[in-house]
Amino acid sequence: MGYKSLILERKGEKDGFAQRFGQQIPDGSLVFMEGKSGSGKSIFCQRFCYSFLKNGFTCSYVSTQFTIKSFLRQTASVGYDARKYLMAGKLFFISTEVMLAETLPKNTFLEGLTTCKKLFDPDIIIIDSLSTLLNESLNRDNLIELTSFFNRLTGSGKIIVLTANPDEWDGFVHNAFRMITDIHFKIARETAPGIGIVHNIYIEKFNGATSRFEPLTTFSVKPGTGLAIETSGVAF
Repeated sequence: MGYKSLILERKGEKDGFAQRFGQQIPDGSLVFMEGKSGSGKSIFCQRFCYSFLKNGFTCSYVSTQFTIKSFLRQTASVGYDARKYLMAGKLFFISTEVMLAETLPKNTFLEGLTTCKKLFDPDIIIIDSLSTLLNESLNRDNLIELTSFFNRLTGSGKIIVLTANPDEWDGFVHNAFRMITDIHFKIARETAPGIGIVHNIYIEKFNGATSRFEPLTTFSVKPGTGLAIETSGVAF
């Protein structure tokens, strides 16, 4: 079995996240990243995408939030500049704002997603966010159609990273993704005693891990460098 490295090194220094996240993701993994609005799902997608690209793999990235222009501006501002990979054809970016929203009713988005062949050519496919994209077209009746489609892709070795906000779609659908996923991250803004608001990412499940991983990481986002690990100690 193959693996895709999460290690991100810049100026000779690793950012520390790969070490906390098991170093690498097995080929054929379905990764589910859940969190409410503003919790940090997109910044993790950008971090994962950038490390995969830097490590020599190809990615496609579906965004329900960014246009291509705003995505390039955003990734550059946090040190995950994707422009050269886009220009070299290593990154295939789709903005649903532009591609789907203007022309198609939202109840057709499931079909639009599964028939977009070029999207599923790269090694890694990131969809941020699936719940925003499919909240009007995915339901209990056609859920099996989508999960079977993803199973075929992961069966051929692709890594699929999905994000979802539990508030945006059917709870049954959300729980189904929690169950079938190989790697499950939960991102949350929480109140820590004596500190205030913190951002935490929990690894709820990691099938096929080859290295140890941390079940909880507290993080922040810094301009120019992106994600940073916070060591939250309370001073007495």
